[in-house]
Amino acid sequence: MLDTYCYTGGFSLLAAVKGATQVLGLDSSGAALELAVEAAAANSAGAICTFKKTDVVGALEKFALEGEAFDIVIADPPPFAPSRKDVEAGARAYRKLARLAAGVVAPNGLLMLASCSHNISPERFATECALGIVRAGRTARLIREAGAGPDHPIHPMLPETAYLKTLTYELD
Repeated sequence: MLDTYCYTGGFSLLAAVKGATQVLGLDSSGAALELAVEAAAANSAGAICTFKKTDVVGALEKFALEGEAFDIVIADPPPFAPSRKDVEAGARAYRKLARLAAGVVAPNGLLMLASCSHNISPERFATECALGIVRAGRTARLIREAGAGPDHPIHPMLPETAYLKTLTYELD
């Protein structure tokens, strides 16, 4: 499994605890990755999880050039559109990330794409992800669409609290 923008390794650790045999977590924050290593060790997953400080986009491009493929790829970046003025650039970034991530998913593998950008609507996020997957030359089936869990409530009068979005695809 490949966990990009893994931060402190939440998805990586869960995958390891639930049976993954090998997990690679990538992030640009050394401090966050130190916490990820500590969490993996504390949960007896240190032998399964490897964490690397790197530029995620560059790593995805390198993996694609080398023909590296992963059964599961998770891409949960920081917000690409933190303000309204960033919407178009953010949309392009989500499209590019979807393209690069889809390019390293093994046949019949899974790709989960996430956004925490309130300024990108769920519809726009889905469109950009689909475009990225198509531009990677992949065929996909959306198997799950989700948002925040019960531990992250949405206030009915504050639509911006519904900013978390995830799309999970199975790729041919």
